Amino acid sequence: MADQAESLRQRMEQHHRLEKVQQTKIVAVLSGKGGVGKSVFSSNFALALNNAKQRTLLIDLDIGMGNIDILLGMNGRYNIVDMIDQRLPVQEVLNRHPSGLSVLTGGSGLTDLFQLNDDKFAYFLEQLQHIKNDFDMIIFDFGAGINESTLKFVSAVHEILLVTTTEPTALTDAYAVIKIIHKYSPEIPVHCVINRYDNEKEADETWQKLSTVAKRFLDKDLVLLGCLPRDRAVVKAVKLRKAFLEADPRAKVAINITELAANYLNGQSAQQQDTMDSFIMKLKHLFRKKV
Repeated sequence: MADQAESLRQRMEQHHRLEKVQQTKIVAVLSGKGGVGKSVFSSNFALALNNAKQRTLLIDLDIGMGNIDILLGMNGRYNIVDMIDQRLPVQEVLNRHPSGLSVLTGGSGLTDLFQLNDDKFAYFLEQLQHIKNDFDMIIFDFGAGINESTLKFVSAVHEILLVTTTEPTALTDAYAVIKIIHKYSPEIPVHCVINRYDNEKEADETWQKLSTVAKRFLDKDLVLLGCLPRDRAVVKAVKLRKAFLEADPRAKVAINITELAANYLNGQSAQQQDTMDSFIMKLKHLFRKKV
């Protein structure tokens, strides 16, 4: 009887894991310009999701300029460039943060992921297939701005998180990215993060400007994911090579990003989730000349 109970438990756990595969969310984190704190946001947001019991993978696609490993104090042996060039299995390349967060770091020697030859690009997609059962959330941290290759990749993801600040230039560049994405893939939801605000009124005015312009000129409804204050805890954490969520969990910015992640997950629960397979199929379609 005990063996039967154990067998039933194992089957139920396996069924639960298979159900989770149906709900893998693929998210791209973008910014209109550099210097808005996008990668700091990505690393801490991923960590907050991980802390909320979401199996999370953070992939640094700011290739050649990526610094996710530095921000999280990680010294992995391999990166995404090694995986592709040396034909390493993705499981061997993934790095594990002490919190349990999985990270695939960027690397030098490759300026554009989609300038790979057919064989290498196919291998990259093959490795993504191998981890499709392992994560609830996969977050791609892209470089600042957007180009043709980035646009194709972003068009395959399920959602976009756009990070900006209250500075006029950052806001202008953020709208430019929204405009390009909307023209290419108007159906993709865009969630916005107002980062490094000095006061709540400033953050609210920034959001109102961005959302109003997008609605008026693009008929695009943006979603405010949340606002994060300017906080010395961020600078201190970067110097320590730690996430601020880890270095100072009581800081206002740490509390805010934890709430932001919780609100994001609550919003997802009411939506039909996409799958890793749908993401890979879109990539193959968009780059069908390569695969």
